[in-house]
Formats: sequence, structure tokens, C-alpha cells
Amino acid sequence: MTEPRSIGIAQLAIVHAPDQLVCLGLGSCVAIVVYDPGLKTGGIVHVLLPRAPPKCDVPEKYADSGVKKLIKELLSHGTSKGRLVAKLVGGAQMFSNLNLAIANIGRENVMEARKTLHEQGVKIVAEELYGSRGRSAVFDSSTGKVTVRTAFGNTRVI
Repeated sequence: MTEPRSIGIAQLAIVHAPDQLVCLGLGSCVAIVVYDPGLKTGGIVHVLLPRAPPKCDVPEKYADSGVKKLIKELLSHGTSKGRLVAKLVGGAQMFSNLNLAIANIGRENVMEARKTLHEQGVKIVAEELYGSRGRSAVFDSSTGKVTVRTAFGNTRVI
């Protein structure tokens, strides 16, 4: 197995078993993992903001358009929409001492991701969300498991 490939803000990637993906330093950003356990293929989109503007050059930057693009990419890799499941990581409140619009961006990212996944018919099977600490998430396409490490805290597998 090779080292996990790092997925930065506003990036998307698809992998097949046994490859892994990692999102480092998720604060208010959300890593949306979508996986087909039958094909052992999945991907991550690392979103920064909840909703894309009408003219959007980088759909991966936004929860609504990023989820749609991730699902479309997975389907082009032969996955079955009926088998797709999702896991969400991130959405922390990193800026509680700043203005309210910025303070709640993590929660808005999560709500938009949930809404879009629901609209697309993809069930969310696990979440590691909110709080005030950043996280990193490692997705293993062999198992579908996501290992979440919280800054100065725990490690949890979802």
C-alpha cells in the first residue's frame, strides 16, 4: 500500500482499493467521503463553503456542487448509486470570537452537505462533526473506514 494521497481545500479525488486519501487540518471545512462498498471505490471532496455562486469555476470548493461532482465522478468509475454511502468529518467552530457569519460556517457546510447528499439519495452512515478543534481524516478504500484524529485529542474510526 502506498502513502495516503493528500486532498487539499477545494480538491476532489477518487480511489480504488487498496489506496487511501487524507484530509489534513479540517477546521470549519468538511471532508465528504462517499464510498461504494461493493466496488471498494470511493472519494473525498474537501469543501470550504456551503453554496456555490451561480457562476462557479471550482465546484469542489462548495458543499452543494462538490457533493454533486463527487457522486458524478464516482458513477463514471463504475460505482452503483444504490450502494453509495457517505461519511462526514469536520465542520468545527474555529472562529467563535469573530462575527457570526464566519463563526457558523462549519455548521452551514455540514447542513448543506447533508441536504445535497439526501437530495442525491446517498445515505450518511457516520459523522465526526462540530466541536472547536481541527481534525484530520484518513479514508481507506479497502474497508470504507475513516480514521479521524482530533487536534490534541482522540483518534476515532468511523
